[in-house]
Amino acid sequence: KGVNYVQASATDIDFNSKEVLCVDLYEHMENGVKQPRKEFKIKYDKLVLGMGTKSNTFGVPGIASTEEDLDHSKTGTSRHNVFFLKQLEHARAIRNRIIECFERASSSFVSEEEKKRLLTFVVVGGGPTSIEFTSELYDFLQADVSRWYPDLAGKYEVILVESGKHQLASFDGKLSNYVEKLFKRRNISLLTGESVKKVKENSITIGSGKEVQFGVCV
Repeated sequence: KGVNYVQASATDIDFNSKEVLCVDLYEHMENGVKQPRKEFKIKYDKLVLGMGTKSNTFGVPGIASTEEDLDHSKTGTSRHNVFFLKQLEHARAIRNRIIECFERASSSFVSEEEKKRLLTFVVVGGGPTSIEFTSELYDFLQADVSRWYPDLAGKYEVILVESGKHQLASFDGKLSNYVEKLFKRRNISLLTGESVKKVKENSITIGSGKEVQFGVCV
């Protein structure tokens, strides 16, 4: 109550006149013609800057963030099949891409090698968010997608890449051991002690020099 929400991009602040210069997030249509984004100002009495954080690529070659671009990719990255996991639109894009991979893999014109790539899902990082996402991904593939594509059930692979020796390294060792045993029972491949050194169009290169091909990388 008493809060007015505006979805826009703040481009400048005039501290003298106490105004924030904004650009509308969306391009609107008028008479069938796409209009340029509108610029407008919002006056303030007190200004609080809560910028949040930007996803970190750690300088890995082959991947860049597009989060700050007005016309940013729904993946949040410069790749169509490499995703950040931060915004709601990222989650939706990941789901759509997973289904697209199964659609492509179900084609009779796709080779076995290409099918294996499409059905390989890579998650980078062994922190709480990555562990939760990997679990949700497994459940989604096992309970839902396998039912929609029964011919491809069990032909997918989930790989988790973590630079440390264990998953959830900042938590109690018992929790880390539990997660690792659970993932092994679920046939989730754990590549520990490995960091991503390069991102290509459809693969990542890890520290050992091994190239891991994928349909989706998060």
